[in-house]
Amino acid sequence: MLSEAAPATDPDGWDAALVSAFEILLDGRPVVDPVARYGVYYAPFDEFLFPNHWATPEAMTSAEPRHLPDPDGEYAFSPWTWRFDLSESLFHFDADLVAGAGPWGEGGHKSPRPFDDAFVADLRSVASANNDSHVLVLGAQLGPLLSRHGVSLTDEKSRELNCWLGVLLRVATDGTLADAMRAATFTERGPEHLVSVKDMRHTPSVEELWDIRLSAVTHPALQEHLRMLCVTQNHARSEGGHYVGTGYWPGPDVLEAVGCSLVAGWLFGESETSTAVVRLPD
Repeated sequence: MLSEAAPATDPDGWDAALVSAFEILLDGRPVVDPVARYGVYYAPFDEFLFPNHWATPEAMTSAEPRHLPDPDGEYAFSPWTWRFDLSESLFHFDADLVAGAGPWGEGGHKSPRPFDDAFVADLRSVASANNDSHVLVLGAQLGPLLSRHGVSLTDEKSRELNCWLGVLLRVATDGTLADAMRAATFTERGPEHLVSVKDMRHTPSVEELWDIRLSAVTHPALQEHLRMLCVTQNHARSEGGHYVGTGYWPGPDVLEAVGCSLVAGWLFGESETSTAVVRLPD
């Protein structure tokens, strides 16, 4: 079920079944939009993010999508089946970290910072967003700064940055809403990779609203798969996904700062990780 085989093409209506199901998830919104561009961001748990050997300047400046190492092993709805564009991924620095204030200030329990004021000045100059809460920068801009200032996210010093420097990994998609939804719902590899209730350790508790709405999905295996992505928040603490739609930003609510608007969102675990389908800035 979770192999790396290429997606299959289903001549018996797989694509039509997806479009119909996505319209249900999107509360009737059409999946085809010829003007807007869409993307998917995945926010991993940032408590143990660094050091990480993929977070090199070379990887961040490359526009070639790549699979990242799987730290967890095979499981249903694993984000490590996706390819990520690190150059378009967003790194968010906590404002206290950048300013050297709070716990990073003089006498703070985490001082000194693992970079100097010259790095901060360059970081602010290329930031996609810069405010009192955070500084957001694209991987394509951050990579050269790491090289220029000798800052590493792959050595032990970067461990101090956990929970203070996060990343929103950009999933590689073609810019359409349909492709973004295929990625976010783990249906992009075809019907042979759908998750079944048999893949769950416990009988899932699906949110009542989505239990009713998804009954309209005519593809039985797809219906069951999507139900596993619409479980209650309590059930999602252990397995499956909790669908929040556009009710609130899942995970870090920093994407608005760069002009993105939420289309669909999911929470996983105890909200440690999340996925957001967004409309990208025009």
